[in-house]
Amino acid sequence: MRRRLIAPLLLAAAAVAVRAEDLNITEALQALLDNALEVKISARIFPAEAEKEPWTAESTRLTIPGRSVKVRLEGDNVQIYLVCTPYTEENGDVLLLSQGQVWFTEPPEKKAKYFSTFYSIPVSYGEKILYFPLGMSDTDVQEQGYFNIELEIVIVPYVKEVPQ
Repeated sequence: MRRRLIAPLLLAAAAVAVRAEDLNITEALQALLDNALEVKISARIFPAEAEKEPWTAESTRLTIPGRSVKVRLEGDNVQIYLVCTPYTEENGDVLLLSQGQVWFTEPPEKKAKYFSTFYSIPVSYGEKILYFPLGMSDTDVQEQGYFNIELEIVIVPYVKEVPQ
């Protein structure tokens, strides 16, 4: 008789333990989402000829502070890699570390050029950051006859409830 009672009691205890574990996973997921950040990146490439329309692309990535977001853009003669790592500061602002790498070839001689930049930028949530991986603004580029790359980065807190 005792053996018949032990099996159902063990099954009931196991079911309670599994349910408690589910609650811990849900709480852990909610804690991660409470700290999550949305990184919105808009890329524009302005051609050397001012009359041509710029090429644009947008991307939104979800991350947590200290974890990098990588964006890769490829065109016919250009490759752009951007690595952004946001860190939340004690005062509530964000310190954004950004590394840009650009490879491009110039049409007549197909000579490859490489540029690399690294910046540490203090920002507030929702503030727009204009980042120039080639290190030049649009006016500098038009005067010299080069194309230009402009990245707009916005970091906002991610808000989403975990389904119960």
